[in-house]
Amino acid sequence: MPSSRAPWWMYVVAASFLGTFGLQIYTSSSFYPGPGPIGFFIDLNRSDVAVERVIPGGLGERAGLRPGDRIVAVNDVPITRRVEWDFATTTFEVGKPMPLEIERESKRLVFTITLERRTGSLIAGEFWILAAGNLVTLALGVVIAFRRPHDWSARIGGWFLATAAISIFPPVPGIAAALKSLPLPLGLLLFSTMASEAVIGAIQITFFAAFPRPLFRRRWIWGLIWIPALIVAIPRFVRSLDFIYGWKWTSPMQEFRATTQFTVGVLYLLVSLSVLVLNYRRLTDTNERRRMRVLVAGSIVGWISIAAFLTIIVIGGGPFVAALWRTPLPTLLLVLYLLFPLSFAYAILRHRVFDLGLIVRQGLQYALARGVLLTAVPALGVLLLADLLLHGQQPLLAIVRARGWVYVLLGALAAVAYTKRGSWLEGLDRRFFRERYDAQRLLREVVEEVREARSFERVAPRVAARVEAALHPEFVALMVHEPREPNYRSLAAAPAGQTIPPVPAESKLVSLVRLLGKPLEMPQTGSSWLGQQLPHEETDFLRRARIELLVPVASSAEHTEALLVLGVKKSEEPYSREDQDLLIAIASSLALLLERPSDARTPRSDVFEECPQCGTCYDSGSTQCAQEGARLVPVILPRLLETRYRLERRLGRGGMGTVYAASDTELERRVAVKVIREDLVGSAEAAERFRREARAAASFSHPNVVTVHDFGVAAGTRAFLVMELLQGCTLREGMNREKRFSAQRTLEILRGVCAALEAAHRRPLVHRDLKPENIFLASGNHGETTKVLDFGIAKFLSTTSQQLTADTAPGALLGTPRYMSPEQWRGEAASQTWDLWALGVVAYEMLAGAHPFDGKSPAEWLSTGAAAKLIPIGLHVPEFRGSLQEFFEGALAYDAARRPVSAEGFFSELQAALA
Repeated sequence: MPSSRAPWWMYVVAASFLGTFGLQIYTSSSFYPGPGPIGFFIDLNRSDVAVERVIPGGLGERAGLRPGDRIVAVNDVPITRRVEWDFATTTFEVGKPMPLEIERESKRLVFTITLERRTGSLIAGEFWILAAGNLVTLALGVVIAFRRPHDWSARIGGWFLATAAISIFPPVPGIAAALKSLPLPLGLLLFSTMASEAVIGAIQITFFAAFPRPLFRRRWIWGLIWIPALIVAIPRFVRSLDFIYGWKWTSPMQEFRATTQFTVGVLYLLVSLSVLVLNYRRLTDTNERRRMRVLVAGSIVGWISIAAFLTIIVIGGGPFVAALWRTPLPTLLLVLYLLFPLSFAYAILRHRVFDLGLIVRQGLQYALARGVLLTAVPALGVLLLADLLLHGQQPLLAIVRARGWVYVLLGALAAVAYTKRGSWLEGLDRRFFRERYDAQRLLREVVEEVREARSFERVAPRVAARVEAALHPEFVALMVHEPREPNYRSLAAAPAGQTIPPVPAESKLVSLVRLLGKPLEMPQTGSSWLGQQLPHEETDFLRRARIELLVPVASSAEHTEALLVLGVKKSEEPYSREDQDLLIAIASSLALLLERPSDARTPRSDVFEECPQCGTCYDSGSTQCAQEGARLVPVILPRLLETRYRLERRLGRGGMGTVYAASDTELERRVAVKVIREDLVGSAEAAERFRREARAAASFSHPNVVTVHDFGVAAGTRAFLVMELLQGCTLREGMNREKRFSAQRTLEILRGVCAALEAAHRRPLVHRDLKPENIFLASGNHGETTKVLDFGIAKFLSTTSQQLTADTAPGALLGTPRYMSPEQWRGEAASQTWDLWALGVVAYEMLAGAHPFDGKSPAEWLSTGAAAKLIPIGLHVPEFRGSLQEFFEGALAYDAARRPVSAEGFFSELQAALA
């Protein structure tokens, strides 16, 4: 394998390009003692070099120059066209007499001008932006070359960007003199980078013919590309050396005219476009074609932008150009120019490139759609203000008469958009993201189906079909390998009729899957890290088979093995972390079926059986519930957690996981064990976050908060909490039974809840998901005690997963939307106002037996201010009027400043309102 380090000569070339750019900036700044104004201006409308205007009192007038004089030589070097004059200005030196030969009325005259040192910088604000853009271009060129030092196309691409960066910079008076003052080897080295501008057409053709893979195999074709470019470039190179060092070299090729060079440049441009089209048409790989499209699109936008910017500079003065400089247009053009180097870097360095249509359609469409709705009213105000400024000479009444109906119509539309924006934004969320959430829901259903299945072979087609329906890959296959067989064979595939080629069981790829034991993303190009680890024939097989993801189901070479093989997504998006976590859960369930035949009776320590009706837990090997007679469902989890907590019966399921009644075998006591949902903790990092948050929850002790005894992570991924086992029911169950509570009963329950929240907020600790399901009415020897559940774990969920619970609307953040505050809904930083808002909703539900807001979704409740849509509590309970209604209007106000500032204050105000 070649060394990843670049060869030494690349460091020399990179340093020379960076040195050249630094020299350009230095000689343009006020720090360089360069030549000042020459005292006259050149006529830009003529093909030769003629004086258009002489500055009164300047160096040109003092030397004797007049308008109309044609300059024919500078420092004894002939000047015939504008480009030669521009280059001659780079050789100007301060304090050195400069002979200037001119032609006036068919007579040759020689004048001498001694340039003075300039004051200030040569670069205006817009040119500094251009310099910054060139620096970005040069830096990206260097990064591309050194990130892929042994990739020929990356080297050429980096060379092309570096050459473009220094060639776009305008000629700097005195830069050649500065170059001459350097030691000769260093000066020649920097000059060689400048000279690469002369062959930039050949560089461009070479890159288009080499990226993403070589178009030509015969070396003589590369000679045809470079020989004409060198024939034209060498005279420019020699003539430039004459200007700088005065060597007076002669060459028969020095007489190439500008028209010849222009013609060759146009031919190279046409050939480069032809090579680009030819190379693109021969590509068959979708990703490679996409990389080419990104590169071409960015280059076109970038070059058109910089051409427009330079055109504005060439045009020069005039009121129109002066007005353009006062607008953001020049800056915008330079920003768009950056798309040129960025597209090169993205296309070369990124081997997996998203389709431009997908990026624009899914990104801009959603962002702009939301932006149009949210900015409708401000945009209307800006439009009216612009109209008044543009027509400031007209009376306001005249403007209203002329275009008043337009503003009335737009105002009505804006008002409708503003009042309906909540439901419309939710509709946009459903339109753009519903498929994503549906996919997650389908994959979770697959996990449950597999757990209830009794045969691996029977459930395999169903799994393949459901995964294909959820994620939309080109194909899904469940492949198995029996001991002593050479290949993995396809057991089930979707869509129907899909054929998957056999996967060699002893390949390096399969060995890597066995070693890692987790989903492995396949490279679609051989230059990625994984592609460098695999033999060439294996990477070719993966590319031909269009395999994108391998998920190991069972990977023991001594037993039956299985792989879940997925093709490239039809949407061309990568498989997300959430996708892979759920596929791991599916694979774990399939592994249980594969390793446990239907007639197996031997107990296993990593699996137990659960009755789907009563929730009673049994050791592995049991098949039927002794109480209900129902068929048991296997659960991939040790029944004895941490060799201490034995699960006895399922008490309930929630959005976070499942709660079991269990026995603490060491302390011989009954406890409750909450096993966090399998897909929420799937990595060592997530497990460590869980331990950190569980430790914080366990350290928080309060009579009205459920006590956490212990915590841990079983089987590497299944996090669990050990809590006190409570007898009683949740507040939700009590509300379902009693419909509504009396004022006294409500205060008795909320007194404990508010005390728990007040103590937590002082730590500070925010619950984040307070709701009736997380408030427990525990019965004991001393009567009923209110207990708040799940303190601290909500914080873990918010940083570990963005998965939605069953009652969470698409696009929402973590939490239960019916109890989320406006600031929580907007995604602001967590604060105690989240809990106080939820507490207000809970209190209203307890007293009224109904939710405080109408509407179909939280987005509608919060669209124009929640208090405006608060249902008067007197409509549900006529005796509750006056002060209680005022209390809820304050507690559930859209403006957080109107609400109670603490849980203690909340309870005091509620108690006063109910008195």
